Amino acid sequence: MTPEIQTESSVYEKTTWERVTSWMLIEGDRRVVASGITVGIIGIVGVLLWGDMLAVGPDSAVDSLFSSGLTAGVITLITISLSINQLVISRVFGTVNSLRDRLDGARQLHENVATLAGRPSSPNDPAAFLSLIAQTLNARVATLREMDESGDWTPPREVTSALRDIGQYGDNIDSHLEDDMPVNSVLTILLGTEYAVNMKAIQHLQNRYAESLPDAVLAEFQAIEELLESIAVVRQFYKTIALQQDFAELSRMIVYTGLIAFVTTIAVTLIYRENTVSIPPSTVPIVVSLGIGVVTVPLTLFVSYILRAATVARKTVSVGPFIPP
Repeated sequence: MTPEIQTESSVYEKTTWERVTSWMLIEGDRRVVASGITVGIIGIVGVLLWGDMLAVGPDSAVDSLFSSGLTAGVITLITISLSINQLVISRVFGTVNSLRDRLDGARQLHENVATLAGRPSSPNDPAAFLSLIAQTLNARVATLREMDESGDWTPPREVTSALRDIGQYGDNIDSHLEDDMPVNSVLTILLGTEYAVNMKAIQHLQNRYAESLPDAVLAEFQAIEELLESIAVVRQFYKTIALQQDFAELSRMIVYTGLIAFVTTIAVTLIYRENTVSIPPSTVPIVVSLGIGVVTVPLTLFVSYILRAATVARKTVSVGPFIPP
């Protein structure tokens, strides 16, 4: 194969450390990730309190911290959640023409894939739809191999090698898919740039051997190119769905936990009186540690969801054959 031809046969294979970081940043349940961060904060504060490195007694600044600083922070996060909610709503609404354009575009994509797969329709489930694309990609490559074996076409070695990798790429995508997978999980399969590499390879081979390709072979090449383009479109469309779902869930979770955190700041503030506290002094470190944990829940949720959104946006910034370094 010449140096200017490069193909990918599988989705991106992660190392053990990459799998851990991928779970933390993308694949893991955001509530679990946020809970882990919250427990870590409570643990750190607790250790510092029991080590007498932090003061929470009647003469400390805990009451002012909860009554002003943390309360203002909770209110700010609730305001941010409302802004995020407005952003999600703005993406849902639209004029009749714009909504029809979105519907027509999605329907056209479904029809194109169904036609290439030789089926009357394509599935609505995101995982099943991507699976159909991957299976059809592998089937089209298999058709070209059958033409080669039957003597209808004798491809050069670089073409055979490229088609083998692209067929395996479709098979590998399909092997990672399961029924009723969440959109975020489906999207993680497409975070790599393999589709762009293979799209560039098919375009190169078509242009290089256009004059020598039989019509039937050329039609299969064009079908493979359309399927790879469909993967590129699906990748960006699923990103939009995943981010909208995450932002909607984030705004709802922050409203719920923000109200609880707001009540907690009031409760912790009111246990402090002039030069004394209304609860046994021995329980103050426990109450303050748990209070800080409850108050930081909206922030840890915000961090966990924004981390996923930022990571997905960064890893899906490429469109088509353009791959930024």
